[in-house]
Amino acid sequence: MSRTVASEGRKSLRETLAGASVTTKLYWLLRIGVSIEFIGHGWAGLSRSRAWLPYYDLFGISADTALNHLMYITGAIDITVGLLILFWPARILLLHTTVWGVFTALLRPTVGEGWWEFLERGGNYGMPLALLIMAGWGGWSLRRWLERVDEPAAISDRTLIAMHWAMRGGLALLLIGHGGFGAFEHKRYWYDFFAFFGIGPATVDSANLMVLVGGFEILLGLAILVKPWRSLLVFVLVWKLGTELLRPLVGQEWFQFVERDGDYVLPIGLYISAAAYALAHERGRTEPVSPPTPAPGAPA
Repeated sequence: MSRTVASEGRKSLRETLAGASVTTKLYWLLRIGVSIEFIGHGWAGLSRSRAWLPYYDLFGISADTALNHLMYITGAIDITVGLLILFWPARILLLHTTVWGVFTALLRPTVGEGWWEFLERGGNYGMPLALLIMAGWGGWSLRRWLERVDEPAAISDRTLIAMHWAMRGGLALLLIGHGGFGAFEHKRYWYDFFAFFGIGPATVDSANLMVLVGGFEILLGLAILVKPWRSLLVFVLVWKLGTELLRPLVGQEWFQFVERDGDYVLPIGLYISAAAYALAHERGRTEPVSPPTPAPGAPA
């Protein structure tokens, strides 16, 4: 008897998830994704990542001050923001995560690390931007900026299309940027990735494997810009999970994988909203302005 009841409960949960609207799925996917991104980034700060030292030096902050004080503060703030997004997703926090994502990504070329670094962080600002677009602008109302933003009952075609392009652009940029690491910058830690599969530096160099793999990833990013087919999105998701998992597998810190969760959230978001986007795009070609309508799967 108890097994039957438990089985029915599990079936009910599966049915609830399967019947959720596209709006519901996108909202929770992006909300949890942004939260994890900032928790991961804060984790890097609490771990006192020495890779951050040039960014503090840019503002005249010494290495000792950064390592002993400011990295803890920065990390704690990021983790706090991540947790607040999970429990109280206010518009002001969504704006902060978007601006902070762009700002921290821009620090990299500013200190001489190259613009590929900025592009590779596309998920860090594309993901929170998509959630901010869904939540809507707060305008001049302080109350609207501070109030909790729950899942909207419906979103307009224009909003869905803007969210789609925030996710699509972010995914394309991170793929192109990561490909640039190999094709143009020849990042030394990529040798560790190839070594994980038993491929030595001599073979990597003689076969131009960094250029080939990096070029392939750049083409993936361009393909996403041209046409994000569902099969392509599935491949990109598997590709990014695999390539980013190599970081901890070769000895890098786990936060490197966690803070890049936008790399995995964005292809999922594009996949589950593909049909709704196609409908919205088609309606936009025939109707200049379309009113807010319930997302597919939402109750009438």
